[in-house]
Amino acid sequence: MKKKEYIKPELNVYQMETISILAGSEIMKAKEEDYSEESVSDYRDASGSIWAD
Repeated sequence: MKKKEYIKPELNVYQMETISILAGSEIMKAKEEDYSEESVSDYRDASGSIWAD
C-alpha cells in the first residue's frame, strides 16, 4: 500500500489596531416606495431602460 503525504494545516492569527475611522453613514434596506414608478422614472432613458452610473 502506498503511503500518502499529508500537509498539516496551519492558522496564523494577528491582532491589529485599526488606524482609520469609517464614515458614520448607514446603508439602509430599500423600502417598497423606492421601487415605485415615481422614484424610478428619473433613471429611465429615452428607450425606457433604467440606467445607473
